[in-house]
Amino acid sequence: MTEPLSKSQVLEILQSRASTYSFLSRVYREELTPALLAELVQQMAGEATDEAESEGYRTLREYAAKFNLQDLESEATDLAAEYAALFLNMSEHPVFPFESVYTSPERLLMQEARDQVVAEYREEGLDRTAEFREPEDHLAIELEFMAYLCERAAEAVEAGDRVAAAKYLEKQRNFLQKHLLVWLPEFCQDLQRAAGKGFYKGVAHITEEYLATEDETIAELLGAL
Repeated sequence: MTEPLSKSQVLEILQSRASTYSFLSRVYREELTPALLAELVQQMAGEATDEAESEGYRTLREYAAKFNLQDLESEATDLAAEYAALFLNMSEHPVFPFESVYTSPERLLMQEARDQVVAEYREEGLDRTAEFREPEDHLAIELEFMAYLCERAAEAVEAGDRVAAAKYLEKQRNFLQKHLLVWLPEFCQDLQRAAGKGFYKGVAHITEEYLATEDETIAELLGAL
């Protein structure tokens, strides 16, 4: 049998998960800036290659290796154009990052899924910011909500409040099962087919791969409390 996770390990996992969800939320929310693209490229270049590396990270690493930092402005412009084509309906084959589109019979925006996630956000006292005007079941907002729940669970663990930590882990599991896992696998497959650049294809793989492990991770964290 494996040793149960320590408090420090639980905190580390929760903080890492919050960072991952925040990163993915940022990528889907808007176009990459040259500064963020530079940071990602440098990070990829500085990491050792792992033979067990997932397909998503391998795709991103191969993408990052194809250009140097002098090309960042041009590459960021190209990625912004692809973002618009993929997610802003500016191409013949867009990929719509909204739960309602994937779960409603008519594949329309602002359907039942949007109302359900709004209720969950408001239960936590959260509301959409004025700067982001997309419907609340946009992928970026759902991922940001998961980051928030991870942060609240980490705070509870640090405070020694096991009841609150368990509550926020259960909220994560429920949101994952009732929302993200209901539509994101299909969305990620659509994005992998539509993405021409290695960046968004890699991000789609990473999103799908990461969410596939989350049920098990949450169960392990709950068992460690």
